[in-house]
Amino acid sequence: MVRYVSIFSVAVIFSSVAGQAFAAESCTAAKRKAVCDKEVVQKHVETACALVEKKGKDAIPEIEKTRFDCCGDSDYIWLNTYNDAEKPVMIMHPVKKALNGKDISGNKDPDGKALFVEFVKAVKVNPKGAWVDYKWTKLGETEPTPKTSWVKKCAVGKSGDFWVVGSGTWKE
Repeated sequence: MVRYVSIFSVAVIFSSVAGQAFAAESCTAAKRKAVCDKEVVQKHVETACALVEKKGKDAIPEIEKTRFDCCGDSDYIWLNTYNDAEKPVMIMHPVKKALNGKDISGNKDPDGKALFVEFVKAVKVNPKGAWVDYKWTKLGETEPTPKTSWVKKCAVGKSGDFWVVGSGTWKE
């Protein structure tokens, strides 16, 4: 049993290091901190969606702790309701926890785009996933920066309900 655990631990560590190496290789001088390849963001949303589909609401704590490297900065996944496009509610935002449980229909970027309303609309048209462009303020900065997020419609276990699962990356 000890040997199995050790081999498993080495495999997990190797996988983690390989993932960081891939993220580091995709970070070029032309990319600023926290710019991820879109495929990296999509992969993490797909993984979170599979977890929501398998565990339902019990997936929230695990997804809330999930972070992945984007050129030296930590990225995350959020969950919001799907059913009412005009009144989405934040299920879980791991960084802006004050949003959790709140109506987020009024959250707009500087151009007036209702972000979470647009996320719901996007997955109603493309349930398998869609990119949505908007502006968001980076942690520690004061001016909004162009961002894009991959959002996907995901079944919440066997409840018959659906959530929007999403994550984003900076465009510059």
